[in-house]
Amino acid sequence: MLWQFFLVALGGAMGASGRYGCSIIIRQQLTDNWPAATLLVNVVGSVGIGIAFVLLERGLVHTDVRALVVIGFFGAFTTFSTFSLELLHMLQRGEFGQSLLYASLSLISCVAGAALGLLAARAFT
Repeated sequence: MLWQFFLVALGGAMGASGRYGCSIIIRQQLTDNWPAATLLVNVVGSVGIGIAFVLLERGLVHTDVRALVVIGFFGAFTTFSTFSLELLHMLQRGEFGQSLLYASLSLISCVAGAALGLLAARAFT
């Protein structure tokens, strides 16, 4: 049981560091006015969690991968709380069209990303 907590903590540290690094790189390349970094990280994380789920489902990786990767890494790498705060700020600034676009793109692309990850992993395993 204690081992699982360690794996979640380790994965979480890697996921949070990965998210932070991706955000820095993306923000250097794009504008700070739109939360593209959060959207991209959430989509990539959704694809990755779909792949990890199938690998676990098929018994192709050790069950500890669930704690390390699914709960720890992707739990910290994806940024739903950041998404929520950014969306709220956009709404408070009166950017209703941008808010709707951001929320819609986030929801649709992340669910599609998870589905893509599942399908890809099932096709190749």
